Amino acid sequence: MSALLLVLVALTALLPACYVATALPALWLTQNTWLGERATLLSAGGMEVTLVDGVIVLLLARTLVTLYRTRKLVADRALYAALGAFFLVNFLATLAAAVKFGPGAMPGSLIALARLGSEVALVPILAQTIASPTQGRRCVGLLGITLLVLAVIQFVNFFGASRGFIIGEVQGMERGEVRYFGPVGDSIGFVLLLGYVVALCGARPVGVLLFAGGIVLTAGLGAVFGLGVATVLVVLFGWKKEVLHGFARRWLWVVPTLLLVLLVAVATVGRPLAATLLDRVQSGRFQQSGGQRKATATMALRMIAANPLTGVGFLGYASALERYGGREFFNLDKIDGGTANANNQWLQALTDSGLPGLCAFVAVAATAALRLFRTGAGSADRSLQIFFRGAGLWLGTQLLGNLAAVWLVPSSYVARLLWVMLGIAIALTRFDAARMTNDE
Repeated sequence: MSALLLVLVALTALLPACYVATALPALWLTQNTWLGERATLLSAGGMEVTLVDGVIVLLLARTLVTLYRTRKLVADRALYAALGAFFLVNFLATLAAAVKFGPGAMPGSLIALARLGSEVALVPILAQTIASPTQGRRCVGLLGITLLVLAVIQFVNFFGASRGFIIGEVQGMERGEVRYFGPVGDSIGFVLLLGYVVALCGARPVGVLLFAGGIVLTAGLGAVFGLGVATVLVVLFGWKKEVLHGFARRWLWVVPTLLLVLLVAVATVGRPLAATLLDRVQSGRFQQSGGQRKATATMALRMIAANPLTGVGFLGYASALERYGGREFFNLDKIDGGTANANNQWLQALTDSGLPGLCAFVAVAATAALRLFRTGAGSADRSLQIFFRGAGLWLGTQLLGNLAAVWLVPSSYVARLLWVMLGIAIALTRFDAARMTNDE
């Protein structure tokens, strides 16, 4: 482990900081999938400091040095203000919860806020350390490669699971209801959705099929619903005439080929997936999941009704369950996916910090979406236009279609991708503004 740490320190020190920061989502996956507890550098007071945390600290130090030398802060003031308000509101809600319920749950909430803050730090790190448009484009490319690898892993698991070769997580093999999650876990569907939306915005059929196939392999109703919402958003807001015309001129030959591939896929991949979905419906698992979601929402609404202005503290849902009658629905001796949080980001914001928390969440989402769309609109590079337009629509899909998950929390891979994209977007906006000034 010490040797690996030294390698990471050397890479962090020698490589451009922006590339290291963009590679952190992949490094998180590597750490969680293959290293596990061995990645922990320090554990104190319920908080673990991992290898990736150490890399972030080093990147922050490099960023502060860069800021000191240049004396110029690269920032989106509206976004930074919204993020600051989000942290302040949730911190105050955590203090209020400690006063109302006792200090027992406060350390957990503060640790969660600190963990989220370390991940949000990627935004200023990337915004400050991307030194040229070329570096920005390479960072976007590195992010795209990460998504492609995740999509490919889905198919590797599909063909390798029966032979005992699995990367990450595959569920349901013992009962014949196989679901493929790879190294990301059950959020993989909405992670791959970013690649799908970007590919669809750019009219890239191979990418569309690859990412859509990876999403369908999850056999998740929520992921498939998100796929539908994203498709509608792209059709309404994502396609540009010049992109479609270019696709028709250059890639028309691909259409019959893809139709043939699709037929083969339906006959091979589609059959077992259909069986999985049917088995889940017939066995009542969808109804069980729906009942659990209903119980989770019921408990969240009880907490919100009792604490409309202060909530129960950041991620305080699990610790507050017993206080509001959670044993009526759950076995509170074991915290699992049904009891850890509200299972919906809108409800989670209200549960954490009441109406102020909901307003802060909306402010973060709105300013983030605006930054992504503005970066796409202001870029002279067609691929960057498509990528950031797709990223904005992907964020819209999280708000409208990701109805059964909490994604703006620490360790959420969806949020980690968002922080990286926002940092790149802020940096590229600076170069686009300089270009437009020079043109004038």
